[in-house]
Amino acid sequence: MDSEQYRRTLRFGVAVAAQLALPDKTLRGGHTVGDGHYFAATGAELSSDDVKKIGDKLQAMVAAGAKIAKVAKPWKEMVDYFDKHGLSCAKALITTRIPEQVDCYECEGVLRLALHPLYESLFGLKENNDGKFSLIPSAPGFIASYSKTTYAPQPALLAAHQDHIAFGKSWGVDSVGALNALQQVGRPRKDFVLQCEFRQEQKLANIAADVVERSKKGSPVKVICIAGPTSSGKTTFANKLCMYLQNSGYVAKALSVDHYYLPLDRQPKYRKTQKRSDVDYDHIESMDVDLVGEHLNKLARGQSVVTPVYDMKSGYRKDPGEPLEALPSNGILVIEGIHALNPLYTQAVDASMVYKVFISPLTAMQMDDHNAVKTTNHRLLRRMCRDYLFRAHSASRTLSMWNNVRRGEGFWIFPHQNNADFVMNSCAEYEVPVLKTFLEPLLRAVTPDDANWAKAREMLALLDNFGSWPPELTPGSALLREFIGDGSFDCH
Repeated sequence: MDSEQYRRTLRFGVAVAAQLALPDKTLRGGHTVGDGHYFAATGAELSSDDVKKIGDKLQAMVAAGAKIAKVAKPWKEMVDYFDKHGLSCAKALITTRIPEQVDCYECEGVLRLALHPLYESLFGLKENNDGKFSLIPSAPGFIASYSKTTYAPQPALLAAHQDHIAFGKSWGVDSVGALNALQQVGRPRKDFVLQCEFRQEQKLANIAADVVERSKKGSPVKVICIAGPTSSGKTTFANKLCMYLQNSGYVAKALSVDHYYLPLDRQPKYRKTQKRSDVDYDHIESMDVDLVGEHLNKLARGQSVVTPVYDMKSGYRKDPGEPLEALPSNGILVIEGIHALNPLYTQAVDASMVYKVFISPLTAMQMDDHNAVKTTNHRLLRRMCRDYLFRAHSASRTLSMWNNVRRGEGFWIFPHQNNADFVMNSCAEYEVPVLKTFLEPLLRAVTPDDANWAKAREMLALLDNFGSWPPELTPGSALLREFIGDGSFDCH
């Protein structure tokens, strides 16, 4: 079963059911929130009864095996159709990336853009995924869950998405089409880029304000833990946060936990097989958790330590290590890494001294009215660009590693995101048009006999929906500079 195709068909089915069951309301969403997609109505709140009507209609269409037909319609006909049904995101897309004929899917007389491969009928939702899907009210909208068990609510992610959706709405740039419509001549693009950056700066200021407030209440923060999936921008974010804390009167010191791997002769899997290739460096068991806890506790209590220096080539630590002086009374230790939110890391430190940040680029940009740009794809575009510019990796090489890179995220990062004190959405919605400038030629170099051809074509299809923006629009202090270079925090 292609899980991605299942989820895309579910989003489509929800959109069709909503239009048929609630013709006076316009559904928008498709944002991934755990094992489900978030939807809401534009300009109105959906009641539990509304959600039930959509769910009942979807179940009936699935049981009846409602056919999904791919059709081509004249451009003007689809502009009028989308306009009539309030589908402003789809209309904006086809009026900024104009085709003569618009490829669509049709089901029960309802039309939507054909952006992704779907099943031939909605009965595929019953035949696959054990037939498990449900619509769960989540004011002001609902979650279309595809969990095979009980859906686990994701309040942190949902709140971050809702916040970013409100930001896009306030600036009138809530879809790919609206982004494309921003003019290169004059200030529209420049001003939107600045607004995106101001928004991220405001989030950093909010974290610093939280830390100050805790101190006023007698619970000073001594350790800030930052974790997020790959290509979230953790390094630049940590550097900027240290500066914000400095402006608030603190002495912030960074500590990389990447050097706290166990020496090879203490790695559990290596001790069993004596094979270096068996060591999983994404697994918590590969980390010297006891030493991390000991050092964090000592530093938080004003003692100096000697941190390890890990040599990835040999698998052992280099002597004599790196001295790290004790934190002053106004000192804060800032750590970032894949396991930084794992409670095992900070169990030796008084919980009142720890502040946890989950970071990820949670884009709210709509492709059409029921498909959003995937956060995973946004991160992949960042990763491909960085890998090419600073590691000389081809697009194919990055694509070939991607599943392995993501493998540990579901185990070691996402289970802890709802325990964070702050969710930092590191997405700036202008990034994809800038990244397109670098990545389009790389992806077009992937050949049909390459195992990554299909994924490369998928990413090209995504980029085809965007215009190209010059990298010079990106400010030097922007987090995006971590992936395209020439930034104020350049570490390449």
